[in-house]
Amino acid sequence: MHTEQSDNSELLLAEWQELVNLTSSDAHELLRDLCEEELSQLVSVFYDYMLQDKKASLYLNTQQVADQLSESMYHWLRSVLGSAKESLSALMERQQKVGVIHSRIGIPTDLVARGARKLKNELFRLLSRKKNLDAALINQAVCFSSLVMDTAIEAMTTAYSPGYKSAMRDQERYRILSIYDDVNVERERQLGALMNWENQFIYNVATGLPSEEIILLEKSEFGLWFFHKGRHLFNGPDLLRKLEALIQQVDNRVRDTFPRHVEDTAIRTQLLRDVRQLIGQVNSILCSMFDELIKFENGKDPLTNLLNRRFIPTIMRREIALAISSGKPFILAMIDIDHFKQINDNYGHETGNLTLKTISTKIYESVRSSDYVFRYGGEEFMVLLVETQAPQAAMIFDSIRQLVAGLNIRATEERAFSVTISAGIAEFDNHPDYQQLIEKADSALYQAKANGRNRIEIFH
Repeated sequence: MHTEQSDNSELLLAEWQELVNLTSSDAHELLRDLCEEELSQLVSVFYDYMLQDKKASLYLNTQQVADQLSESMYHWLRSVLGSAKESLSALMERQQKVGVIHSRIGIPTDLVARGARKLKNELFRLLSRKKNLDAALINQAVCFSSLVMDTAIEAMTTAYSPGYKSAMRDQERYRILSIYDDVNVERERQLGALMNWENQFIYNVATGLPSEEIILLEKSEFGLWFFHKGRHLFNGPDLLRKLEALIQQVDNRVRDTFPRHVEDTAIRTQLLRDVRQLIGQVNSILCSMFDELIKFENGKDPLTNLLNRRFIPTIMRREIALAISSGKPFILAMIDIDHFKQINDNYGHETGNLTLKTISTKIYESVRSSDYVFRYGGEEFMVLLVETQAPQAAMIFDSIRQLVAGLNIRATEERAFSVTISAGIAEFDNHPDYQQLIEKADSALYQAKANGRNRIEIFH
């Protein structure tokens, strides 16, 4: 995958260079000489247009446009239209970074395409008004500007597509897994359903039940579950295809025997052997797929049983969209166990793990069921409080801080110790990129550490 993406980037870079070389120096000069007022007008028209779009307004607001995005778009236009004088490899890298951000935010590609179309249209109008210039020169500048914008956006997409596909897979897994309270329970239920079908089939064949009353595996409780739910639950298309083929083999073997050869004992015996052997393969693949699901896809940190960071993008994007559409705030907090390394060094990793589990339980039990608690990594936790403002959040986390400080964690029968936490809080500020909010909460956490630990700081 990485090699394929690199190959695409190299090809795109070569084509960008060819486009630059094919365009006359006069056309390049014309685009580079567009004045600040002209480019600023393009940016202004672009954002006025996009802010009118309901879908786009989920990712934009007028304050953001005024504070950050207008300047970013101005520099993007200046660098892309003037790419003949730029380092194309560096310019390509910048486009891919933008693509990663678009992927993280979840900006639909049709919005990017619509915005590009508006920019190209307005640039065409701007250049067409320059009546004192040769028409062929204007035409060449228009062609180059249109193609170079397409090239830049394609460069963004090379980074966007893999991240977007991964995000969509994680989003779907999170949605499906949230349906199942316990994957282990589902595993036993479906293995049981498969065994029930096999036992019932053996009994029906042995007792000479009429063929029309024998239920095919595809139509059984297990078969219906697999085709309607199981295929969407598991990852690994090769194993899914193999499992589907095995189910079809079982049913084809049954169809080939009934009703013509049902009276032949030898054929019936061979049928039972074949079906048992095929069902054994189905069982084996199903077990391995559930094992992988439990191991990698259950979304829970095995030590603390909190959500792991894999689903942070899915949940953050969803909460940001809700906050923007409803106008309701939310809080992100980063929490760190103070001097955790010393706990591991002094008491051992087993006691360190006990400390993590104890504190994670306190945090989880101190927030609402609507909130989210993640094991962020190491001794760090991330908490998302929905519909909460900073002053209220500060009281909640200070209460958690006091609860933790009051714990008496026992390393051995004779040895016990206390522990403290520090936390940084950031309130959602309508920026659609969740990574910026994480960085603000992390900055506040750093401040809490710098100010002596065992305290809460709010990002300002």
